[in-house]
Amino acid sequence: MINSDFIYQCLLKNLSDGLLISGPDGCIQIANQSFAKLIGCTVNELIGKPCNQFIRFDEHESDYDTVFGADNDHYQKGNGNGKTESNEAYETIANTNTKMAAILNSAGLESLMPVTHCPLYESDDQVNSNNAIGYLTIIYIVQADCLQQAQTEFVSTVSHELRTPLTSIKGFADTILRSGDKLDAGQQRRYVGIIKDQADRLTRLVEDLLAVSRLESKKMQLTIRPIDLQEAVERVVRNIADKIGGHRVVIDIPAGLPHVWADSDRLEQILTNLIDNAAKYSPSATTVTISANEQGKNAEMVLFSVTDQGGGIPEEHLSKIFTKFGRLDNPLVRQTEGTGLGLYITRSLVLALGGKIEVESTPGRTTFSVQLPAASLEEQAARGRG
Repeated sequence: MINSDFIYQCLLKNLSDGLLISGPDGCIQIANQSFAKLIGCTVNELIGKPCNQFIRFDEHESDYDTVFGADNDHYQKGNGNGKTESNEAYETIANTNTKMAAILNSAGLESLMPVTHCPLYESDDQVNSNNAIGYLTIIYIVQADCLQQAQTEFVSTVSHELRTPLTSIKGFADTILRSGDKLDAGQQRRYVGIIKDQADRLTRLVEDLLAVSRLESKKMQLTIRPIDLQEAVERVVRNIADKIGGHRVVIDIPAGLPHVWADSDRLEQILTNLIDNAAKYSPSATTVTISANEQGKNAEMVLFSVTDQGGGIPEEHLSKIFTKFGRLDNPLVRQTEGTGLGLYITRSLVLALGGKIEVESTPGRTTFSVQLPAASLEEQAARGRG
């Protein structure tokens, strides 16, 4: 049988993430090479130094959701019930898992990284006591590197999306200013129209980016109440009638369908994105079908679907369409304006409302299906009493 001390030494030596063990006073007793390299010193130089000389939670505990996103499946946030370090002694961030912390290197530079800090006990019987014999701290360097790459890619993509309409606005504005007296009224009207269209495109992009920010920082306010799905669908179809006018819209929602528990504005945003996309990415004069039914043994969920007759989504791309800027590379998509954030926002809103969204696609038919909690009369009465 492999010796446990041998396993411990292997982990300490080969772990790519930083690892520290500190005593009750918060001073480092054990450190691995990965953390020493990150800080820019040797392991021996770390021993005996207080942890809070290199790791500071106090200013960045609330940054975790903002950086990783409320809808990130790969990282889980702790419960947040803890206390921050003091200047006199390093105190534990008790009963927490992963938080964002500032890592200070030997040159005084600061980097934000996810860090787990938890107390160590001599036995399981002491887990809920205050008798910690020390603290284990793990600095997720690998995650931080991935995060930095993702942030860089996001900024690059946003810059590209902003540059396209700005180039058009600047170009046509320059033309009007330089040669306005040589342009007839029709040309001037067309150029101003292009400027307005591109300004509207910029506005939509900024609004979508703000929505992403609010969702990922959990700052979007939701007012949950029972909503009649039939009325919500009909209202959305009326509101975007001009955009989907070249399509036949069929609404197939049975009478007596339970209401859904949702925020009215966010439900309409979900429906608008799905119905608008169905029309936008399918040929004119085809049919967009919106249907709904109850789900579950006790009708605890309501499922509604939006189906189009477009070219379909290749199977290898189905897993990517809900990501930020996840647009397909085909002629129809390229010639159709969009921010690439609509389905990401839609999925995030569905999850925020306690539901789920799925997509099925074959050539000539794509269906987006959304499940949301049902608001039966019994459930409404129960929640009303609560």
